[in-house]
Amino acid sequence: MCGIGGLIGAQDEGGVISRRLLAALRHRGPDDEGMMQPTPTVSLVHTRLSIFDLSPAGHQPMTDGPSRDSSGSWVVFNGEIYNFKELESELAARGQTFRTRCDTEAILRSYREWGEAAISRWRGMFAIGLVDPARGVGYLVRDRLGIKPLYMSRLPGGALAFASELRALMSLSPEMGSNEVEPAALERFFAQGAVHGYQTLIKGVEMLRPGEMLAVDLATGKELRRATYWHLPAAVAGGEAPVRAAAVEELREIVTGAVKLHLASDAPLGLFLSGGIDSSALLALASASWSGTLRTLTIGFDSPEFDESDISAATASRFAVEHQNIRLAGADVLGQMPGALAAIDQPTVDGFNTYFVSKAAREAGLTVALSGLGGDELFGGYATFTDVPRAIALAENPVLSIIARLGSGFMRNRAGLKLAETSRRPADALAMYLLRRELFLPVERRALMPRPESSDPLTGVDSALLEQLRVESRGMGVATKISFFEMNLYMRHMLLRDSDVASMAAPIEYRVPFLDHRMVEAVFSAPDSWKMPDPRPKPLLLDIAGAGVAPEVWQHAKRGFTFPWAEWMGKDRPLNQVAEDAVNDTGRWRDLGIDASAPRRTWKQFLAGDRRVSPLQILAFIVMRDYSARFKLHAA
Repeated sequence: MCGIGGLIGAQDEGGVISRRLLAALRHRGPDDEGMMQPTPTVSLVHTRLSIFDLSPAGHQPMTDGPSRDSSGSWVVFNGEIYNFKELESELAARGQTFRTRCDTEAILRSYREWGEAAISRWRGMFAIGLVDPARGVGYLVRDRLGIKPLYMSRLPGGALAFASELRALMSLSPEMGSNEVEPAALERFFAQGAVHGYQTLIKGVEMLRPGEMLAVDLATGKELRRATYWHLPAAVAGGEAPVRAAAVEELREIVTGAVKLHLASDAPLGLFLSGGIDSSALLALASASWSGTLRTLTIGFDSPEFDESDISAATASRFAVEHQNIRLAGADVLGQMPGALAAIDQPTVDGFNTYFVSKAAREAGLTVALSGLGGDELFGGYATFTDVPRAIALAENPVLSIIARLGSGFMRNRAGLKLAETSRRPADALAMYLLRRELFLPVERRALMPRPESSDPLTGVDSALLEQLRVESRGMGVATKISFFEMNLYMRHMLLRDSDVASMAAPIEYRVPFLDHRMVEAVFSAPDSWKMPDPRPKPLLLDIAGAGVAPEVWQHAKRGFTFPWAEWMGKDRPLNQVAEDAVNDTGRWRDLGIDASAPRRTWKQFLAGDRRVSPLQILAFIVMRDYSARFKLHAA
């Protein structure tokens, strides 16, 4: 896990731009760093967190030359190629020799052998910048599921700058221009609690899409072509269903193989363990592939209704792992809140849990940690898998819709507001899915700011992105469709993005075995009914894990790995003053083009005990105010 950056298409006189990128990315790689100019118009930078081949041989930027079998190419790489040993064996049989024991060299050697076709052979999580001076072309490549981020912007004159984090590109001002807010991205943040889509909060900065390759001219930075090298496999309803027992055995082999690959490391490794099914199943599968003693880590809370440390401790004892529980109180969060906010690369109301557990993992001596992220999305673990079909049925029935709208007026809580909103939305899975996860409803967003033209009036998400998702999900069963939306929206634009920056603030390498693309292909294509309760939650994952997950893990109510924000923000509580200062920063809200009275009004409702206000809405104000102040953001 590392930080990468570069400039293609312009000379970096004296390395001024490279040094700024390097400084902004240094926290991602404390073990080593490097700068290189392979050609007069190309500059590459890298900061290293050493995982494979901890020796200096793994230094980046890396070249495969000079040698007889060199292509003269250079690469900067963030992530892991888990099948690099397999690639090494195949390439060695073809006469190539390796100087290192790290996966970075496998990228260069496979490119030399197969060119662009090598990309589809890489199995893992990655963001890659590769330049081939002999051909005058450079490539930016992102992994299939979007686990590793890659940001891009055009500088005056057309040169292309890229980096692992948005803040690294913002550090290039004045070359980048001023940090002007993109109103549509701001709308998406308030709508979903994170900036959904590939246009970032900063005008002129975009993300490379997952499974995408961008080829550019090294002399000018001009785009030559874009190509999508992987799509989530089409999973359609109907057809002859496979025999479930045989399919489970086949899936178990695929999932176990994926987990085994993710356990490879030359640095200390452990697992994040909550009281839930995903991490328990991951531990069960990892234990079957690991000959030594595994290490697990849990965060416990001072609020019993959010604490699962007793369940996770019981799970750990079943597998005789080396387990550590970190107790976290509201005062601890307050003390570390400035650091947690400073770690945010794009505003979000999520990722704080990963920040704190990653810090704890690093302090416990771990460099690599495995997470069960992806399990809920693939195996039907979220409430959306039951709530969305109910909401569709409600919206399709005019009588029930009227009754729901009338009844919602008596509920006087957040659920009541969303119940009333169902009658205003199309009766389809995407509309109801986004409503289920919506943070600020349309009327609440309009109190904050005018609607940007490209934003969907109801959901606040980019209209073009919604149309694309609707087209791509046609023919899918309801459960598979919700899984598709979870992976393409909530997981891609919040969970994975937040997990990357929060874990790298420690820094540790955050691995997600359930998002191995071969596993995703197999599970996503499974019949729709297998992703629904039977009545066990996530029955397919439970069957794959076998007896490894004890009944007490899945029989208790799902709590989720979250913080008791409402309690911590209450009167005389640790985060109360932080929220008070945020909502009353009138100048900052005006700079963003937001009506300064709206945050104050929402805060007063919250303090008065109005259950129609979510504590995450208050957290959104805290995050956005801090983020805007740090980067001196402003509206057009």
